[in-house]
Amino acid sequence: MIVKMFKTLLVENNINYRKVLKSALLKRFVDLEAKEASGECDTLNTVTTFDPDLVIMDIDLKCDVSGLDLTKVIKTERPEIVVVILSQHDLSEYRYVAQQSGADFFFSKSSSLESIFDYVNSIIESKQGPH
Repeated sequence: MIVKMFKTLLVENNINYRKVLKSALLKRFVDLEAKEASGECDTLNTVTTFDPDLVIMDIDLKCDVSGLDLTKVIKTERPEIVVVILSQHDLSEYRYVAQQSGADFFFSKSSSLESIFDYVNSIIESKQGPH
């Protein structure tokens, strides 16, 4: 039986946070493949070439566009991709604008890895069926 890899793109300008999250996800999910991006061009190029199932997007990328802007583009062009917004600010206003941008879910960066894992697992199961 061939197992399809679950593809995840991590869009985060903080390289340390991005590496820690990627490492944690790869340790937790054996059928997960992860790529990284930090800005507009590499994000949109990677979405096209990598074809991720899930994008975990930082809201504040410290570049010309925000994670919200990139989420709008991704969800317009590829609505089947699940986009999760990450933010340091766990405020209802941020959750609202994330939802308005088309994000499927919102996590504060202070969320436990277990809660992120639970959500990722639910997406894997909905896209691939239970393991």
